[in-house]
Amino acid sequence: MKRFFVLLLLVLMTALTHASDIRTTKITQVLVGPHYGNNVFLTISRKASDVPTCQTNTRYDYVFDGTTEDGKMTLSVVLAAYATQKDVWLGGKNTCLLHNGVEDLKHIVAK
Repeated sequence: MKRFFVLLLLVLMTALTHASDIRTTKITQVLVGPHYGNNVFLTISRKASDVPTCQTNTRYDYVFDGTTEDGKMTLSVVLAAYATQKDVWLGGKNTCLLHNGVEDLKHIVAK
């Protein structure tokens, strides 16, 4: 019975999170540079409506570390989608740990 309540609590907590999710948008800007360290910032054409409260930056929508193995794969998909202006589906982590005010990117799906 205790496991049931723990599972129920986890489900409820997950339902209350406000990680962003935008299923059809284009990447309009990619920002990198020595001033930003390993971070890669993305601006998108259509904004998500369900952004987390930590998302306060109005210029950039997502950020990820481009130097990790996952980040390198993500960067290649981001650049291909940006260059071809293909639609993408982006999801956030509901955290702004890499850069204050910008949601950390969880996933990207090129369409």
